[in-house]
Amino acid sequence: MREYLWRQRVKFESTLALTMLEPWEKLLCLIIISTLTLLVVTGLFSYLPQHVVEMQHRATYYLWGQEGEERLFRQWVESPSLKEL
Repeated sequence: MREYLWRQRVKFESTLALTMLEPWEKLLCLIIISTLTLLVVTGLFSYLPQHVVEMQHRATYYLWGQEGEERLFRQWVESPSLKEL
């Protein structure tokens, strides 16, 4: 187990070119990467559901030229002919 973890660490450091950095630089890079990852994941979970609803409304408007006719959109998406594709 110890060797496996060491190999994974070496693989991770060599992939991101962290082997040439000093320990404080490695820590700084990992803090920045983890902070950016956290911000992206938080943004996806908080904004994506709202954006999907917005895209559904736009698709309904573009396909039928009417707002508020979500029933038509759902009927079109759930149609048996579309499921055969």
